Amino acid sequence: MNRPYFAEDNPGKQVLMLGNEAIARGILEAGVIIAAGYPGTPSSEILTTLAEMHPFFPKLMLEWSINEKVGFEVAYGGSMSNVRSVACMKHVGLNVASDAFMTACYAGARGGMVVISADDPNCFSSQNEQDNRYYGLHALVPVFEPSTPHEAKELIKYAFEFSEEYQSIVLFRTTTRLNHARADVILGDVKEIKREYGFDWDRSRWVCLPSHSRILRVRLLERLEDISEFADEFPYNHLKISKERINGTRYGFVAAGVPYSQLMDALKYFGIEDKVSLLKLGMVYPPPKKLVKKLFDSVDEILVVEELEPFLENILKQLAYEEEVSRDLKIHGKDYFPQNGEFPAELYFEIISNLIGLPYKKVKVPENLMIIPPRLPILCPGCSHRATFYAIKKVEKKFHTKFVNSSDIGCYTLAVYKPLEGLDTEVCMGGSIGLANGISKIQPKENPVLAILGDSTFFHSGIPALINAVYNNNNILVVILDNRSTSMTGFQDNPGTGIKITKEPGTKIIIEDLVKGCGVAPNNIWIEDSNDLQKMIDKMEDAVKAEGVRVFISRHTCSLVEINEMRSQNIKPSIVKVDEDKCIGCLICTNQFGCPALNFNEDSKKAAIDDVSCRGCKVCIDVCPQNAIYEESDS
Repeated sequence: MNRPYFAEDNPGKQVLMLGNEAIARGILEAGVIIAAGYPGTPSSEILTTLAEMHPFFPKLMLEWSINEKVGFEVAYGGSMSNVRSVACMKHVGLNVASDAFMTACYAGARGGMVVISADDPNCFSSQNEQDNRYYGLHALVPVFEPSTPHEAKELIKYAFEFSEEYQSIVLFRTTTRLNHARADVILGDVKEIKREYGFDWDRSRWVCLPSHSRILRVRLLERLEDISEFADEFPYNHLKISKERINGTRYGFVAAGVPYSQLMDALKYFGIEDKVSLLKLGMVYPPPKKLVKKLFDSVDEILVVEELEPFLENILKQLAYEEEVSRDLKIHGKDYFPQNGEFPAELYFEIISNLIGLPYKKVKVPENLMIIPPRLPILCPGCSHRATFYAIKKVEKKFHTKFVNSSDIGCYTLAVYKPLEGLDTEVCMGGSIGLANGISKIQPKENPVLAILGDSTFFHSGIPALINAVYNNNNILVVILDNRSTSMTGFQDNPGTGIKITKEPGTKIIIEDLVKGCGVAPNNIWIEDSNDLQKMIDKMEDAVKAEGVRVFISRHTCSLVEINEMRSQNIKPSIVKVDEDKCIGCLICTNQFGCPALNFNEDSKKAAIDDVSCRGCKVCIDVCPQNAIYEESDS
């Protein structure tokens, strides 16, 4: 087996790495043993990279946990047992883990414990732009934030040592731009920690009942005070003071993470990187108060550069008030930078130009330059979810009514767009069934309530809401889209496949058995191949007409997983063609079904199929009312 570049045992070698790969390498070099979490962009590659390292470093104990809360608890159990452990998740995943996280922070860490929160400014693949630096403030634990992939590797290594020294959980915040950027990373030694592992029977620490938690709360505050005093010596916090003035004013900047790297590019562009003071933070909470005070004393104006919320800006303004700093000192932040979105590089140039009064000519896009039109994200060619939503729409039309389709988060959420327009709600993981429980109490029977979610999402957080529906006799139809993959985040396995993150066999969980165990009556469970359209429509009609809690399992392997499996076995997909003599140009296949492999020839006014993108699912054969689409025979 070839050793991947991020798993090489070659200290000092410089390697081009993805930010998530660099973080995984840092976890490895730190001597971490337990790593757990739930896949979520932009964090997913961290654990998958560790899984690729596993054959060469078998001491790693890895798992895709059922959800982020369980993943955190798995890692925290390791920390209780004196093992260095990490829990990995995207920003909204920390919401799921927060129940355990907030209380665990009272007890703190034994073995080094780091929680990775990958935030997503600009909502590239998320339902919000949540700024999880506030979780550090909320839980009273330190927040580390790297600015480059190499620093991410080094900082997370240091985070485990820091965690053990202060017996504190560390929140390690990244953002999409760092997770998915590539940069040079220098490999270090892979650390092997020699210590005794085993559970610590300290009930006063690990049993968080009120009498213990009151004492633990005091210890938490004492730990935070110790960390606050050390913040000025924190090796990844740096203050550079300049006595120079630009246009008569002494300027200072404060930044962390990716904004720091982009800020440096802008300062170098203007040639003023040595003419301004700069506080670069690697630990954004608690703040280095002495360094901040030195900055206050050295400048006339400060610009805090941070994406999303005014987290650092508010801290600086609070410290300025506490230190009774002169009102002549101006602290800028969100009066210059927006409070939403990821900052493009050009924005730094424009804002620094406006702040300091330096000339900057915005790049003008040539008028003859081709502008690529925006394209909405769409379901893949051959996606079985499309067939399910199409069947739901056909049944809805047949009943001359309107369904309430409460959805979850996953590939299938893209069905909200034209032409399917199949979703009415989407809030969070597991929210489809939860919301449907409430909507069904108000909605008349003439408007059936459907809860639509994927297989991995059902395992993640759909089960409690389903039990709630059964327990309370709510009238809903739960549609589980079982495509045998956690596709949107990178095709990770889940309990429905029975394959562990290391690709070793686990135990396969059968969804229909689990549904029965939740109390759904066997005669209220339907299972069908998503791509058998007519059977889907017939069974969906029965399911919609039934009463009580019903579950429809629409099952077909993700088209991208399926096509790769076929290629590995040298199986050619079916070839589907359009009979132009039969096609009348009704546009049903393109305007109602909407598979990207289906096109419409404006010259001939006939439908056409793109052989390159077609997956050979053959659903469009059943969609066409003119029988103009057919499977080409081998002969």
